[in-house]
Amino acid sequence: MLLRSVFLKTVRDLRWPVFWTGLGLGLMGAYFMWIYQAFSKTIDLQSILDAFPPAIKALIGGTVIDLSSATGFLNMELFPLMLPLILGGFAIALGSGATAGEESRGTLDVLLSEPIQRSRVVTEKVLATAIGTAAVAAALFVGLQIGCAVGGTSVAADRVAGGLVLATLLALVFGGIALALGCWTGNRAVAIGISGALMVVMYFVNALAPLVDSLDRIKGLSPFFYYMDGDPLRNGVDWAHAGVLAAAALAFYVLALIGFERRDLAS
Repeated sequence: MLLRSVFLKTVRDLRWPVFWTGLGLGLMGAYFMWIYQAFSKTIDLQSILDAFPPAIKALIGGTVIDLSSATGFLNMELFPLMLPLILGGFAIALGSGATAGEESRGTLDVLLSEPIQRSRVVTEKVLATAIGTAAVAAALFVGLQIGCAVGGTSVAADRVAGGLVLATLLALVFGGIALALGCWTGNRAVAIGISGALMVVMYFVNALAPLVDSLDRIKGLSPFFYYMDGDPLRNGVDWAHAGVLAAAALAFYVLALIGFERRDLAS
């Protein structure tokens, strides 16, 4: 029964990766809130940041950063780069392993020998991946709230939740790219390499857009633009941008379905 329920089997297989990644992110979030409160009392963080050149500011969170609040600290230290890399890398690992990982381990033939449609295999694995990624983001939310309570500082819980929603959608876009590449090629290394490289390149396109005119003209091609442009920690979720990220993730899921259905797995 478990084998025929691809979703439940995938959830079971992901339980420990999700737990340990979520625990690590949760502890990191709590630590960040604790050190902000400690540093802000003894160090003028804003003066140090103001001395940085514009290019460095752009790479670590934007050309205009306000470290007078815990929200501004998160906008520099966690949300612009570190969180997308961790959450995106996690989704890429899951997406690349959904079919290409099974194929490399030689277990895909066993799975498809059951009376299960290929589309169902992909769909149920995608659902498990999305839930796992969201669970990791939720663990970070809990860790941030614990850190605020321990450190005696505060961030708006609804704004943090909104930022994590966008971060999860961003991660699922790159996880979807890895999934599609894995479904079309059957090669997990290719899926990880290309999707990971794209994530890094797209980050730099968006981060350096305010400083480089040629990049500013194409920043709308970067998923990171829709993730951070509205400054969700300060302004809340831009639902139009969230819709773009969700549509992109869905598009890559459809491409993955097409590729998996068309591939000759017997060759």
